[in-house]
Amino acid sequence: MSETMIGHADPSPESVPPPVETAPAKPADNPERWKTMIIALTMINTILVAIIAGLQTDANIRANNANRDSQYYAVLTSAELQRIGLMNNYDINTFARILDNTQRSLVMGFTALEQIQNGDDAGAALSSLQEQVAQAQADAATKFSIFYKDSRYAPDSPDAQPNLQAYLDDSNVKALELLASQNAAADAYKIWSGKSDSYVAVLTILAIAFFLFGIGQSVNPRLRLLFAGFGIVVIVLGVGWGLAILVG
Repeated sequence: MSETMIGHADPSPESVPPPVETAPAKPADNPERWKTMIIALTMINTILVAIIAGLQTDANIRANNANRDSQYYAVLTSAELQRIGLMNNYDINTFARILDNTQRSLVMGFTALEQIQNGDDAGAALSSLQEQVAQAQADAATKFSIFYKDSRYAPDSPDAQPNLQAYLDDSNVKALELLASQNAAADAYKIWSGKSDSYVAVLTILAIAFFLFGIGQSVNPRLRLLFAGFGIVVIVLGVGWGLAILVG
């Protein structure tokens, strides 16, 4: 009886093992974390790429137009220079003929006077006739010379000379204007062509952002945030460069 009671006796409080405290379980990382941000950044980068691509296309079109205008003005300048050369050749030759005939007329006139003084009447008559012929040729040439028919260059008095410098200045005005237009078009082509090439470089930089965002979608959340940060830095660099090109 006593043994039975001893076998069924309650254990003492000292014999109960103390409860074991367990650390709270850490929540598992959400594999979809930050993906929405990556998607939003990808969409923003896509919009930026579309804008830069539009600017690059516009710059390329402007460069092509400027190149076309440059070639057009170059052809016009070449034609104008050829026209000036032909015109100057005719006008200068006509003026030179007038001077030559006038000089011959003076020489034959002095010769006739000397022959008269020497008693050579026949020679004086012949020299006088040559004088008149030379003067008639000079007078006929003046009818076709711009230096005597155009009031801008005609001499102010019979003893004065035509204004050759004004003639040369006026004859080159059109060519200089065309040359200035050609140079301006060439400069514009250089500027817009450079911008077009620079925009291509910006698009390359933004493509790197796409690459970073793509990798960020496939890694764990912590690395995803790191790649997103790198992508944002790349976007900021690309946008800054694009703005510098646009306002430059």
